[in-house]
Amino acid sequence: MNSSEFKESIKKATNPLKGCIPSIKTYKLSVKQRYNGLSILDFYCKAMPHISKEIWKEKIESGILTIEGKPVKIDRIVKTGEKTSHYTKPQTEPNINTNIELIEWNNDFIVINKPAPLPIHPGGRFEHNSLIEILKIAFREENFKLVHRIDANTTGLVVIARNSITANEIIEQFKKQSVKKEYLVLVEGVLSKKSFTLEEMISKKRTPAGGRKVSKDGKKASTHITILKRYPKKNQTLLSVVPHSGRTNQIRIHLANAGYPIVGDIGYKKSDYFKNNPLTYEEDCLFLHAWKLTFHINNENLLFMAPVPAKFKAYIH
Repeated sequence: MNSSEFKESIKKATNPLKGCIPSIKTYKLSVKQRYNGLSILDFYCKAMPHISKEIWKEKIESGILTIEGKPVKIDRIVKTGEKTSHYTKPQTEPNINTNIELIEWNNDFIVINKPAPLPIHPGGRFEHNSLIEILKIAFREENFKLVHRIDANTTGLVVIARNSITANEIIEQFKKQSVKKEYLVLVEGVLSKKSFTLEEMISKKRTPAGGRKVSKDGKKASTHITILKRYPKKNQTLLSVVPHSGRTNQIRIHLANAGYPIVGDIGYKKSDYFKNNPLTYEEDCLFLHAWKLTFHINNENLLFMAPVPAKFKAYIH
Protein backbone atom coordinates (compact mmCIF):
# COMPACT_ATOMS: atom_id res chain seq x y z
CA MET A 1 0.00 0.00 0.00
CA ASN A 2 1.55 3.31 -1.03
CA SER A 3 0.51 6.79 0.09
CA SER A 4 -1.45 7.56 -3.10
CA GLU A 5 -3.49 4.35 -2.85
CA PHE A 6 -4.10 5.01 0.84
CA LYS A 7 -5.27 8.58 0.23
CA GLU A 8 -7.61 7.45 -2.55
CA SER A 9 -9.19 4.81 -0.27
CA ILE A 10 -9.70 7.40 2.48
CA LYS A 11 -11.25 9.81 -0.02
CA LYS A 12 -13.79 7.20 -1.15
CA ALA A 13 -14.63 6.27 2.46
CA THR A 14 -15.27 9.88 3.47
CA ASN A 15 -17.22 11.11 0.46
CA PRO A 16 -19.73 11.58 1.93
CA LEU A 17 -18.81 11.41 5.59
CA LYS A 18 -21.19 8.92 7.21
CA GLY A 19 -21.50 10.94 10.40
CA CYS A 20 -22.56 14.02 8.44
CA ILE A 21 -25.71 12.27 7.18
CA PRO A 22 -28.59 13.01 9.62
CA SER A 23 -29.40 9.96 11.74
CA ILE A 24 -30.94 8.99 15.06
CA LYS A 25 -28.34 8.27 17.73
CA THR A 26 -28.98 5.92 20.63
CA TYR A 27 -27.00 6.25 23.86
CA LYS A 28 -26.81 3.43 26.42
CA LEU A 29 -25.87 3.73 30.07
CA SER A 30 -25.77 0.99 32.71
CA VAL A 31 -26.53 1.73 36.35
CA LYS A 32 -23.39 1.44 38.49
CA GLN A 33 -23.47 0.48 42.16
CA ARG A 34 -23.01 4.04 43.39
CA TYR A 35 -26.28 5.09 41.71
CA ASN A 36 -28.39 2.21 43.07
CA GLY A 37 -31.62 3.46 44.68
CA LEU A 38 -31.78 6.82 42.90
CA SER A 39 -34.72 7.89 40.79
CA ILE A 40 -34.14 7.66 37.05
CA LEU A 41 -34.08 11.48 36.89
CA ASP A 42 -31.52 11.85 39.68
CA PHE A 43 -29.44 9.04 38.15
CA TYR A 44 -29.05 10.87 34.84
CA CYS A 45 -28.51 14.23 36.52
CA LYS A 46 -25.62 12.78 38.54
CA ALA A 47 -24.18 10.55 35.82
CA MET A 48 -24.28 13.28 33.14
CA PRO A 49 -24.31 16.61 35.00
CA HIS A 50 -23.33 18.68 31.94
CA ILE A 51 -26.86 18.16 30.56
CA SER A 52 -29.68 20.06 32.29
CA LYS A 53 -32.28 18.42 34.52
CA GLU A 54 -35.05 19.81 32.31
CA ILE A 55 -33.74 17.90 29.28
CA TRP A 56 -33.65 14.59 31.16
CA LYS A 57 -37.12 15.22 32.55
CA GLU A 58 -38.46 15.86 29.04
CA LYS A 59 -36.82 12.68 27.68
CA ILE A 60 -38.29 10.55 30.47
CA GLU A 61 -41.81 12.00 30.20
CA SER A 62 -41.83 11.63 26.39
CA GLY A 63 -40.73 7.99 26.55
CA ILE A 64 -37.43 8.65 24.77
CA LEU A 65 -35.47 7.52 27.84
CA THR A 66 -36.10 3.89 28.80
CA ILE A 67 -34.97 1.17 31.21
CA GLU A 68 -34.46 -2.28 29.68
CA GLY A 69 -36.22 -0.95 26.58
CA LYS A 70 -39.40 0.15 28.38
CA PRO A 71 -40.64 3.70 29.12
CA VAL A 72 -40.71 4.60 32.82
CA LYS A 73 -42.12 7.24 35.14
CA ILE A 74 -39.95 10.04 36.43
CA ASP A 75 -39.83 8.63 39.99
CA ARG A 76 -38.81 5.10 38.90
CA ILE A 77 -36.01 3.81 41.16
CA VAL A 78 -32.99 2.38 39.34
CA LYS A 79 -31.09 -0.76 40.37
CA THR A 80 -27.47 -1.73 39.88
CA GLY A 81 -26.89 -3.37 36.52
CA GLU A 82 -30.04 -2.11 34.82
CA LYS A 83 -29.52 -0.90 31.26
CA THR A 84 -30.95 2.45 30.29
CA SER A 85 -31.01 4.14 26.90
CA HIS A 86 -32.20 7.26 25.17
CA TYR A 87 -32.14 8.50 21.61
CA THR A 88 -31.95 11.79 19.76
CA LYS A 89 -33.83 13.37 16.92
CA PRO A 90 -32.11 12.93 13.54
CA GLN A 91 -28.85 14.86 13.74
CA THR A 92 -25.37 15.07 12.28
CA GLU A 93 -22.05 14.67 14.01
CA PRO A 94 -19.49 17.50 14.15
CA ASN A 95 -17.38 17.81 11.04
CA ILE A 96 -13.81 16.50 11.04
CA ASN A 97 -10.56 16.81 9.12
CA THR A 98 -10.12 13.78 6.83
CA ASN A 99 -6.67 14.67 5.49
CA ILE A 100 -5.20 11.43 6.89
CA GLU A 101 -1.67 10.72 5.61
CA LEU A 102 0.12 7.39 5.43
CA ILE A 103 3.63 7.25 6.93
CA GLU A 104 4.19 3.46 6.94
CA TRP A 105 2.29 0.33 5.85
CA ASN A 106 3.87 -3.08 6.41
CA ASN A 107 2.81 -6.62 7.32
CA ASP A 108 2.57 -5.85 11.04
CA PHE A 109 1.27 -2.31 11.45
CA ILE A 110 0.52 1.02 9.85
CA VAL A 111 1.60 4.49 10.98
CA ILE A 112 -0.48 7.48 10.00
CA ASN A 113 -0.22 11.23 10.41
CA LYS A 114 -3.54 12.21 12.00
CA PRO A 115 -5.04 15.63 11.27
CA ALA A 116 -7.23 17.67 13.62
CA PRO A 117 -9.96 17.74 14.60
CA LEU A 118 -10.35 13.98 14.32
CA PRO A 119 -11.16 11.66 17.25
CA ILE A 120 -9.32 8.33 17.28
CA HIS A 121 -12.40 6.25 18.16
CA PRO A 122 -16.18 6.71 18.63
CA GLY A 123 -17.33 8.52 21.75
CA GLY A 124 -19.56 11.37 22.88
CA ARG A 125 -20.80 13.37 19.88
CA PHE A 126 -18.73 11.23 17.50
CA GLU A 127 -19.88 7.80 16.33
CA HIS A 128 -18.97 7.49 12.65
CA ASN A 129 -16.70 10.53 12.29
CA SER A 130 -13.59 9.01 13.87
CA LEU A 131 -10.29 7.64 12.60
CA ILE A 132 -10.91 3.99 13.37
CA GLU A 133 -14.40 4.03 11.81
CA ILE A 134 -13.06 5.66 8.65
CA LEU A 135 -10.32 3.04 8.40
CA LYS A 136 -12.91 0.26 8.79
CA ILE A 137 -14.84 1.61 5.80
CA ALA A 138 -11.76 2.35 3.70
CA PHE A 139 -10.09 -1.03 4.32
CA ARG A 140 -12.88 -3.53 5.00
CA GLU A 141 -10.58 -6.54 4.61
CA GLU A 142 -8.33 -5.36 7.44
CA ASN A 143 -8.70 -6.13 11.15
CA PHE A 144 -6.96 -3.11 12.61
CA LYS A 145 -6.07 -3.12 16.32
CA LEU A 146 -5.85 0.21 18.11
CA VAL A 147 -2.82 0.23 20.43
CA HIS A 148 -2.74 3.84 21.67
CA ARG A 149 -4.53 7.18 21.33
CA ILE A 150 -3.93 10.88 20.96
CA ASP A 151 -6.48 13.65 21.48
CA ALA A 152 -8.94 14.60 18.75
CA ASN A 153 -7.30 18.03 18.53
CA THR A 154 -3.73 16.69 18.60
CA THR A 155 -2.12 16.14 15.22
CA GLY A 156 0.59 13.61 14.41
CA LEU A 157 1.67 10.01 14.68
CA VAL A 158 -0.65 7.13 15.44
CA VAL A 159 0.41 3.49 15.08
CA ILE A 160 -2.26 0.84 14.45
CA ALA A 161 -1.51 -2.90 14.45
CA ARG A 162 -2.70 -5.20 11.66
CA ASN A 163 -2.79 -8.35 13.82
CA SER A 164 -3.19 -9.38 17.46
CA ILE A 165 0.42 -10.47 17.98
CA THR A 166 1.80 -7.09 16.92
CA ALA A 167 -0.92 -5.28 18.86
CA ASN A 168 -0.03 -7.10 22.09
CA GLU A 169 3.67 -6.46 21.58
CA ILE A 170 3.24 -2.72 21.08
CA ILE A 171 0.63 -2.37 23.85
CA GLU A 172 3.07 -4.03 26.25
CA GLN A 173 5.72 -1.49 25.31
CA PHE A 174 3.29 1.36 26.03
CA LYS A 175 2.49 -0.21 29.42
CA LYS A 176 6.20 -0.48 30.26
CA GLN A 177 6.68 3.10 29.01
CA SER A 178 9.46 1.92 26.69
CA VAL A 179 7.83 3.68 23.73
CA LYS A 180 9.32 7.15 23.32
CA LYS A 181 6.85 9.84 22.26
CA GLU A 182 8.09 13.31 21.42
CA TYR A 183 5.69 16.20 20.83
CA LEU A 184 6.22 19.58 19.23
CA VAL A 185 4.39 22.17 21.32
CA LEU A 186 3.93 25.93 21.22
CA VAL A 187 2.95 27.52 24.52
CA GLU A 188 1.99 30.93 25.82
CA GLY A 189 4.69 32.61 27.91
CA VAL A 190 8.48 32.72 27.74
CA LEU A 191 10.08 29.91 29.74
CA SER A 192 13.44 30.57 31.40
CA LYS A 193 14.72 27.06 32.17
CA LYS A 194 16.30 25.14 29.29
CA SER A 195 14.70 21.90 30.45
CA PHE A 196 12.62 20.61 33.37
CA THR A 197 10.10 17.96 34.35
CA LEU A 198 6.48 18.38 35.49
CA GLU A 199 5.11 15.65 37.76
CA GLU A 200 1.68 16.68 39.07
CA MET A 201 -0.75 13.78 39.45
CA ILE A 202 -3.66 13.58 36.98
CA SER A 203 -7.20 12.81 38.19
CA LYS A 204 -8.60 9.32 37.62
CA LYS A 205 -12.14 10.56 37.09
CA ARG A 206 -13.32 12.56 34.11
CA THR A 207 -14.57 16.09 34.48
CA PRO A 208 -18.20 16.65 33.35
CA ALA A 209 -16.92 17.62 29.88
CA GLY A 210 -14.75 14.50 29.63
CA GLY A 211 -11.32 15.95 30.43
CA ARG A 212 -9.04 15.57 33.43
CA LYS A 213 -7.36 17.84 36.00
CA VAL A 214 -4.48 17.92 38.48
CA SER A 215 -5.42 15.93 41.58
CA LYS A 216 -3.53 14.92 44.72
CA ASP A 217 -5.24 11.51 44.70
CA GLY A 218 -4.78 10.98 40.96
CA LYS A 219 -2.36 8.88 38.92
CA LYS A 220 1.35 9.65 38.68
CA ALA A 221 2.36 11.52 35.53
CA SER A 222 5.72 12.80 34.33
CA THR A 223 6.29 15.21 31.45
CA HIS A 224 9.78 16.32 30.39
CA ILE A 225 10.08 19.74 28.77
CA THR A 226 12.94 21.03 26.58
CA ILE A 227 12.97 24.55 25.12
CA LEU A 228 13.61 24.71 21.38
CA LYS A 229 13.16 28.43 20.82
CA ARG A 230 11.82 31.50 22.62
CA TYR A 231 9.71 34.24 21.01
CA PRO A 232 9.67 37.15 23.52
CA LYS A 233 7.83 39.56 21.19
CA LYS A 234 4.99 37.06 20.79
CA ASN A 235 5.23 35.89 24.43
CA GLN A 236 5.49 32.29 23.21
CA THR A 237 7.94 29.37 23.48
CA LEU A 238 8.43 26.38 21.20
CA LEU A 239 9.00 23.14 23.11
CA SER A 240 9.94 19.51 22.69
CA VAL A 241 7.82 17.55 25.14
CA VAL A 242 8.29 13.89 26.13
CA PRO A 243 5.57 12.36 28.34
CA HIS A 244 6.85 9.46 30.46
CA SER A 245 3.32 8.31 31.24
CA GLY A 246 0.18 8.25 29.12
CA ARG A 247 -2.52 10.03 31.10
CA THR A 248 -5.45 11.60 29.29
CA ASN A 249 -4.68 15.22 28.28
CA GLN A 250 -1.45 14.96 30.30
CA ILE A 251 0.68 17.44 28.33
CA ARG A 252 -2.15 19.94 28.08
CA ILE A 253 -2.94 19.75 31.81
CA HIS A 254 0.68 19.90 33.01
CA LEU A 255 1.58 22.91 30.88
CA ALA A 256 -1.62 24.82 31.69
CA ASN A 257 -1.19 24.11 35.40
CA ALA A 258 2.39 25.41 35.23
CA GLY A 259 1.11 28.67 33.76
CA TYR A 260 2.09 27.94 30.16
CA PRO A 261 -1.08 26.80 28.34
CA ILE A 262 -0.68 25.43 24.84
CA VAL A 263 -1.50 28.01 22.17
CA GLY A 264 -5.09 27.37 21.08
CA ASP A 265 -6.02 25.34 24.15
CA ILE A 266 -8.80 27.62 25.36
CA GLY A 267 -10.42 25.02 27.63
CA TYR A 268 -7.41 24.26 29.80
CA LYS A 269 -6.45 27.94 29.92
CA LYS A 270 -9.92 29.09 31.07
CA SER A 271 -11.34 26.87 33.83
CA ASP A 272 -14.98 27.59 32.98
CA TYR A 273 -14.73 27.03 29.21
CA PHE A 274 -15.65 23.32 29.18
CA LYS A 275 -18.76 23.93 31.30
CA ASN A 276 -20.52 25.26 28.22
CA ASN A 277 -18.36 23.93 25.39
CA PRO A 278 -17.35 20.44 24.19
CA LEU A 279 -13.89 18.98 24.81
CA THR A 280 -13.14 18.78 21.07
CA TYR A 281 -12.55 22.09 19.35
CA GLU A 282 -14.16 22.51 15.94
CA GLU A 283 -11.00 23.97 14.35
CA ASP A 284 -7.38 22.84 14.04
CA CYS A 285 -6.32 25.40 16.63
CA LEU A 286 -4.23 23.39 19.11
CA PHE A 287 -0.43 23.67 18.71
CA LEU A 288 0.26 20.13 19.93
CA HIS A 289 1.83 17.71 17.43
CA ALA A 290 2.83 14.07 18.01
CA TRP A 291 6.13 14.57 16.21
CA LYS A 292 8.31 11.51 16.79
CA LEU A 293 7.57 7.93 17.87
CA THR A 294 10.09 5.22 18.74
CA PHE A 295 9.28 1.56 19.50
CA HIS A 296 10.62 -1.86 18.53
CA ILE A 297 9.27 -4.79 16.54
CA ASN A 298 11.11 -8.09 15.99
CA ASN A 299 14.06 -6.75 18.00
CA GLU A 300 14.42 -3.78 15.66
CA ASN A 301 14.21 -0.23 16.97
CA LEU A 302 12.02 1.92 14.75
CA LEU A 303 11.77 5.71 14.61
CA PHE A 304 8.96 7.50 12.81
CA MET A 305 8.55 11.24 12.26
CA ALA A 306 5.45 13.16 11.21
CA PRO A 307 5.72 16.19 8.92
CA VAL A 308 5.39 19.44 10.83
CA PRO A 309 1.92 21.00 10.31
CA ALA A 310 1.70 24.25 8.36
CA LYS A 311 0.59 26.16 11.47
CA PHE A 312 4.05 25.50 12.99
CA LYS A 313 6.02 26.56 9.90
CA ALA A 314 6.52 30.14 11.10
CA TYR A 315 8.28 28.75 14.18
CA ILE A 316 10.50 26.12 12.52
CA HIS A 317 13.59 27.38 10.70
